[in-house]
Amino acid sequence: MTQTVGTIQIASLAKEKRGHFKTGIPCPKGMLPAVTQLRLAANGTLLSDAFIKTSQLWPDGSIKWLLCEGLIDLQQHSASEEIVLTLDPVENGSPSTTLTSPVTNNDDVLLLSLSNDKTLTINKTRPFEFATKHFSSSFDIVDITPQSITPFAFSYALHCNNNEYSALTVEQKYEISLGSDKKLIVETEASIFLSTGTVCGHVTMRNPSAASHPNGKWDLGDPNSIYLKECCISFTGKSLEPTLTLNSDVFSSSEHEELTLHQASSGYQNWQSPVHVNKDNVNSLPFRGFKLYQPNQLLLSGDQAQPQITISDSGSTFSIHVDKFWQNFPSSAQLSANILSVSLLGSRHSENTELQPGEQKTRCISIAPFEMQSLQVVIDSAWLKNASVLPFLPSKSCEFDSLIKNGIEGPSSFFQKRLDIDEFGWRHFGELYADHEKALAPDEPFFVSHYNNQYDPIFGMLTQWLLSGDFRWFELADDLAKHVADIDVYHTSDDKPEYSGGLFWHTDHYVQAYTASHRTYSKHQPSGVYDDHAGGGGPGGQHCYTNGLTLHHLLTGYTPSRDAALSITQWVTNYYEGDGTFVGALLAFKNSDIPGVKNVKTGKYPLDRGTGNYLQARLDRYELQGCDSDIEAASYIIKHTVSPTDDFDQLQLDNVEATWFYTVFLQAVCRFISLKEQRDECDSSYQYAVDALTHYANWMAMNEYAYLDKPDILEFPNQTWSGQDLRKLCVLHFASNYLTETQRKLAEEKAEQLAEAIYQRLDTSIETSTTRVLCLMMQNAHYSGYKQAAHPLLSTSTQKRQALTEKSSSLSFLLSHLIDLSPSRERKQIVKRFPQLQKWLGKP
Repeated sequence: MTQTVGTIQIASLAKEKRGHFKTGIPCPKGMLPAVTQLRLAANGTLLSDAFIKTSQLWPDGSIKWLLCEGLIDLQQHSASEEIVLTLDPVENGSPSTTLTSPVTNNDDVLLLSLSNDKTLTINKTRPFEFATKHFSSSFDIVDITPQSITPFAFSYALHCNNNEYSALTVEQKYEISLGSDKKLIVETEASIFLSTGTVCGHVTMRNPSAASHPNGKWDLGDPNSIYLKECCISFTGKSLEPTLTLNSDVFSSSEHEELTLHQASSGYQNWQSPVHVNKDNVNSLPFRGFKLYQPNQLLLSGDQAQPQITISDSGSTFSIHVDKFWQNFPSSAQLSANILSVSLLGSRHSENTELQPGEQKTRCISIAPFEMQSLQVVIDSAWLKNASVLPFLPSKSCEFDSLIKNGIEGPSSFFQKRLDIDEFGWRHFGELYADHEKALAPDEPFFVSHYNNQYDPIFGMLTQWLLSGDFRWFELADDLAKHVADIDVYHTSDDKPEYSGGLFWHTDHYVQAYTASHRTYSKHQPSGVYDDHAGGGGPGGQHCYTNGLTLHHLLTGYTPSRDAALSITQWVTNYYEGDGTFVGALLAFKNSDIPGVKNVKTGKYPLDRGTGNYLQARLDRYELQGCDSDIEAASYIIKHTVSPTDDFDQLQLDNVEATWFYTVFLQAVCRFISLKEQRDECDSSYQYAVDALTHYANWMAMNEYAYLDKPDILEFPNQTWSGQDLRKLCVLHFASNYLTETQRKLAEEKAEQLAEAIYQRLDTSIETSTTRVLCLMMQNAHYSGYKQAAHPLLSTSTQKRQALTEKSSSLSFLLSHLIDLSPSRERKQIVKRFPQLQKWLGKP
């Protein structure tokens, strides 16, 4: 049966071009067995340059998420305003054909036979190196000759469509030695469509070293940074005849006239913003915008270059496109008769680019025999609702929608905030400006503060996009997800386990970022800015957000988002559970009484947002990998954090500054309950979670209030508190489904009172359009989704269960880490935690 699954809006696109799409499609539980073969059609016409693969399964083995990727000739749909995508299962009786593989797998290369009788050679020993009869591509580093290039992972997969091979996907990983103990990890992923040889993929460049972070400061200029002039993708061949089109003007190079395009800055009014300071705390960008020139001759200058670049291959013309060229400045392109180079990171015409330890950059690339543009599929709302993969996604609008829309329209939109401090450039593009941090310095012309995904705006923006279909929300979410996955995650395994692989905090509250960039604390910042000001440190469990990265991967198939979510989950697991070493166990024992960490003496987790985020991360890893062990871990976390018999006087929830985040944890409990209901698991862990949630919900119905009703007990009584109040509505609406009739009425009345107070405050405050409040609304304002998400498996008992009686033994905890003690592993962890010992004990 043909199913409408999505649309592509093409009214504003250039219909003489072709488009590339890559999208996740959710499927209802039980509808499609895992072995189902599917075909994809656009406006009723089967797509030949496309493929479908299963990315996630439901617990019953049916398909949960599909990943669909393909090319569409927009000329065939020139009369349409939109393209309707449909899925059609292949009938069981369809004849099958034995297919001949187009791949010849040799030791160093793959030979891929294309449909046009041409051959594409894929080099397995060099990143992103493809070759035809007339030209070849390569990944190059300008001004550095690698000491070695070592491949350590290579895989490929063929994909069928309509009983024919349609595409090949290739993944490669390399370690490039740069000398002086510096190395660059390069990962590539590409889809190659057999009909034309079109290549669509991305390249990730990573510095895997650990930072030194002296005294918890993370400034530019770290001794383990890598300084690169330019990483680029190069094309070589005889008579390539490369051409470059800018603003409808076409420029071509001859044998004696090399063309150079250099995007040195954003080109906007605030291009000299302190956002772009280097390690010396100086903005040294050379000029505004871009310049195009030949030797000794300026041809064109302007603000933002969006180049169209082509090369020739024996009469065929190929378009080369690197996504978001000017946004990721410094960028450049060099064109001569036989060579074309387009930068991926840095520019040979700008000062060196510093790739910090644990930092990476990913750029998307396409090579096609036609001009191509990116297409975005909007999932059909009815299909999405029927799929039920996002249980808290509401089916109706809410009163906060008009306030949330300030995020994409008006003088305080996220697009405008980018312009306010020039949040552009390869390290910053996609990031959100934390304008609320300017509260203590309102007259500063530039107050640089980076948000680093606090309260998961990736998830909030994707939610708004799925609800509204407005592409602007997806654009913001996509840019932010790619930034967070590259810059805000600490991509190293060589630092202490509490830091390695983690998510960096937003830059420090109420002070400028200076040379900390996105790394939280700077040596230039003042100390004692507010009560309990840390002034130093690294990734911590209270700042852990994986929901948005997980959803971004499921909706787009973007691998770095998945890898970032998994990295963060492993990091936060290490943060709370330890690294398994005896040294780590001793430190955990020593720190047991510190707020915010697991108490290994009692086995209890703190009731705070950190534990809530940890619980969410384990559930996200289940969504990505389907391992029941993560659900079992989630149950354990709940049972060792809250109880159906908790004494609220002892918890002191009226001490708001110290306990407000208990609702973050309860939201995660709601998700756990919903997941158990999806799995039809009415077991003891499910009942325990329901009983604990209703215990807290009943207290909330009797005692909670809007935080700003009592401003005198708050250090900073601003509208962020109103944004946090929205979490109470989510919990009360979900929990009301499990309460008695009398209890439910009280919970609903409390929720109604809170909603009225919250909306009145946010509707009349200028703070509502600041980044932090917008992010809280995007994620939590659609609380009606919580009401509809609950599907109780049975009536809850009115007799509360007893709290856990098991006790944790300090001695048994320490002894358990001695059983499998490995001297080699202990040494590695010691030198990670205490780098000063590496002089005697060696590096990790």
